[in-house]
Amino acid sequence: MLNNSCRATLLASLTGLTLSLSAAGAFAAAEPVPPSAALAPLTAVGGNPRASAASLGLVSELQQRLRDRSVRELRTSYNGDYGTTLMLADDQVVCYVALFYQKNLWRVFRFESIGAAEQAYRQVTQQSAAWASDDIRRQVLASQKRAFDKALQETEARANALNEDVRVMQAQRQRIAEEQKASRIEVQSAEIESRASRLRLEQLQEQIRRMESSLSDAGLAIPGVPSNSNDRPLRR
Repeated sequence: MLNNSCRATLLASLTGLTLSLSAAGAFAAAEPVPPSAALAPLTAVGGNPRASAASLGLVSELQQRLRDRSVRELRTSYNGDYGTTLMLADDQVVCYVALFYQKNLWRVFRFESIGAAEQAYRQVTQQSAAWASDDIRRQVLASQKRAFDKALQETEARANALNEDVRVMQAQRQRIAEEQKASRIEVQSAEIESRASRLRLEQLQEQIRRMESSLSDAGLAIPGVPSNSNDRPLRR
């Protein structure tokens, strides 16, 4: 027969094994929890309705240990807004596998075996990666959209600046064309006026020659005195 010490050791071993297997099954069936359920209790394990209350107790227990700094972090992984951490108590061989969403603790598992805790940690990490896949994709797309929006704003600003340059260039070109047109009109007008003045001068010169010729034919011209000379005062 087993003595009381052996019986207690065996009972503790069986209890730890049962908790490990039950927790592993709960992790495999776990589903992502929305932000509104950040502190939702653990789903009942093995049909025991007291498991939910126990989960709330584990959350409070781990939070108290965190405040007391009586637990140390062994492993932590992040997948988007989801995270999983494996912690070890300082005063006894007790491990905690905790899940958090957006840095809010919402589910805790307690183990008295580091091997079972490691296995649970790996399973929950894989599950949280699956939960976070859509969220990570959403964040990547959001970053891409922000990058595209920034590039679009910069491109629109560049296009507006170029449009302004084109507008100024076109206005300046039109102004230059109008000034050149006005200059050509002024040149043409000046040429016309110059030709008219030259023609008028030639006509007057021709008229003067005819008048001088008429005077010479009439015998009114004084011999030895040019016909176009001004009257000079007589010498006394």
